[in-house]
Amino acid sequence: MATGPDLTLTRALLDEKFGRLRVRDRTLLQSIVALDVFVGPQLLALLLGLSPAAVNNSLSKLKRTGLIRATPDGDVGITYQVLRDILPASWRHPGPLEALRMAALLIDHSDCYAIARRAELYVLAGHLVEAVGEFERAGIEAQHRGYLKDAARLFARAAKTAKAAFNDPAYVRDRSSDEDGVERSAARCRARAKVIRLRMQRASSTV
Repeated sequence: MATGPDLTLTRALLDEKFGRLRVRDRTLLQSIVALDVFVGPQLLALLLGLSPAAVNNSLSKLKRTGLIRATPDGDVGITYQVLRDILPASWRHPGPLEALRMAALLIDHSDCYAIARRAELYVLAGHLVEAVGEFERAGIEAQHRGYLKDAARLFARAAKTAKAAFNDPAYVRDRSSDEDGVERSAARCRARAKVIRLRMQRASSTV
């Protein structure tokens, strides 16, 4: 019976490749992993304060190692899902200021996974109210695309983040209306997640 990928061997091979990279190339790879979506080289250059030529030079080297790949449009991202499982957690969880900068770089991405990653970065940056709105937006986009399981998960994450926001000592309740805006968003997301789960249960019961 298959037991899945040999993570120890994979990690050893990755460490060997990573050890051959220069500091700039390592930093570039870490940034790609932390963003966790396919991004354009120009955004990476802005994030790292490097010239486009320097970024392209490093990207060429990383592509040759097999650690990243590019889309037909030229955006780059990590190659295999398993690499995210074995890379250091600190790569995926940048500090608050860096997380906020990365969230800003993803502001123009409309893909539901990019929106969800932006929400996660807002959480890491401590901007929980903004994260609630982004998780809800990502859930709506996923639902429109028919990714119902992802949509339900994202709506549930929005409600969970809203609860964390309420418990944050820095949270200021919106008193301009009878119901707080974050409360309304949380209620919508809980309802949407419930409806989607019911739809999926009915669909599975008719198969």
